[in-house]
Amino acid sequence: MNLPCWMMIPSIALLLAVTPPLHAEAPKLDAKALCAAAAKATTATELNAFRMELDATLRTKLEAKGSSAAAQAACTDGPSRAIRQLTLLNRCQPVADTWAPTLSWVLATPDALDGLVSGGEIAGSWTRTMDVLHALVTTVDGTRDGLGLRVALATALTWSEPVNAMADDAPIDPVARCRNFIAWDREGQLDPSFRTLSTWELRYVVGSWASDDDLVWARANIKADCRERGKVGDAVHGMVKYTLENKDGVSVQEGRKFYGGRPMTLPIIVEVGGVCGAISRFGTSMCQAFGIPAMPVGQPGHCAFIWQKEPHQWSLNNDISGWAESGRHTGIQTAWGDPAWLVPMMQAAQANARAYLDAQTLLDATTIAWGKPADDLAVLAEATERCPLHLAAWRARAALIVQSKQSTSLAKKALKEAAVALATQPMAYAEIALALHPLAAPDAASTAARTWFLSRIDDIATMAASGTDATLCSMATTNLLERACTEMTAKGAAAARAIVRGDAAPGGTPTITASEVKSIAELCSDGINRLDGPGGSRHAAWRQAMQRMVSGLVAQPVERDGSLGRIESQVTGLAASNRADDARWLADRLVEACKATKDAELEAKAVALRRSLG
Repeated sequence: MNLPCWMMIPSIALLLAVTPPLHAEAPKLDAKALCAAAAKATTATELNAFRMELDATLRTKLEAKGSSAAAQAACTDGPSRAIRQLTLLNRCQPVADTWAPTLSWVLATPDALDGLVSGGEIAGSWTRTMDVLHALVTTVDGTRDGLGLRVALATALTWSEPVNAMADDAPIDPVARCRNFIAWDREGQLDPSFRTLSTWELRYVVGSWASDDDLVWARANIKADCRERGKVGDAVHGMVKYTLENKDGVSVQEGRKFYGGRPMTLPIIVEVGGVCGAISRFGTSMCQAFGIPAMPVGQPGHCAFIWQKEPHQWSLNNDISGWAESGRHTGIQTAWGDPAWLVPMMQAAQANARAYLDAQTLLDATTIAWGKPADDLAVLAEATERCPLHLAAWRARAALIVQSKQSTSLAKKALKEAAVALATQPMAYAEIALALHPLAAPDAASTAARTWFLSRIDDIATMAASGTDATLCSMATTNLLERACTEMTAKGAAAARAIVRGDAAPGGTPTITASEVKSIAELCSDGINRLDGPGGSRHAAWRQAMQRMVSGLVAQPVERDGSLGRIESQVTGLAASNRADDARWLADRLVEACKATKDAELEAKAVALRRSLG
């Protein structure tokens, strides 16, 4: 169970009550002094003593501050260094004597410590991360500063859990991987942008599922016209043929049998071909071979991949569903959650490295000191101000506002700030709005609550008008409408959800009434039509959300005739407004939805409407 940060009681506090510090004096909250103290603690025992002293000193320093002063103090050099040191020490428990000297060095080296803090979340253990990092910095030359340090940190974070080769599931050696990428860079084998990558970005290069031999093969065998930076990810489309069966008639669904029992190396994929999974893994590997971040992503019934087509800018490839329906592939570690859109959002958040580091430090500080909602809220507000796109800080702030039962005015203030801060991130904005909804609009069944939801969709429409990705704007609108509509029915939440998302009606006895369907249809139509606009992302978002609603309404047997009439009215209205293309498009979607019901009479009505439009 995840408790809000203000309810956490760190176990270290219990240790402090019974275990005296091993050092004679508590460390001063001075950056240089803290680094010096960390450098002296080179054993597990000494590091644990340093940890307890840091905890006690930070509490004494920070708990004496008022809310605003506490937030500012946490970002000054000494306290911020101490917070980052203590956070890492708390994560790396139990400390092992084998890698204690490396942990001591990290704590005493600002670039190493800050790189780990900014390197993103891990799926495995921090003790394993430190074990790998120790092996890297003690055996691989050039890993204690600059690019080499970032490569080492990225490798250690990625290998918080084993990374296996896609060819044969054999474990990939992190030491060899780190050493090779450093060597390839020195030899000029990689794209020059490799040298500009952050620790977080480098994780999606060094974590390649291709073997080191395959990465060498990729650079030697890429199509000549795809060596240009912006074309590397497209090389797969001219090198790997899409095929469901190999030359012997073995289906791609047979796994390794499809490849004749051979390892699924890059040259064998070129020889045999494959479907979306092989294509996207190949494309990802081709990018990584040149030091370009990439990763496969899952889509409904499909595998795509994302890559930095331009330095520090992520693009979809082999795509059929867009960003909104792309998600983390098994075996890939991403920050903040599974949706793929979080990757470019993290990229944007890290564009100002100092601001991101400050926000992450402030977020971590809420698990260390204070324990009072007012102080934690001040710290989290400072975090979201310093790094407006730090989603984890926004989530913590919204959750604390609701869980600690703050005032409605405070919830509305946070929502207003989120609308500005997250103006390029519709999915994130919708998520924070929904988190604050219980306080910002507490009466879910009221007209005012529905107006509140429509106002949020107006914000999304503004984002779409500015060119924000249509799939994200459309899905953000759907997420808002789903919450609103499920709260409008006594027992038909599943049916309401199906209507908004365009899914088949749930089985069993209908639990939603005709009047509820009518109200839901009215709200959805009002909300989705607010997206409508001339061309671009706004119009595309309107079409996507409208298609889902049409499918969902027609699939719902309750009030089906009324729903059909409502859609017919909109088609007629579009035609009368000199929007013949949109009228025909919507009528086509209606025909598809009616056909899926297997109701011949219903389908005939839809077909007749479509024919009337020419």
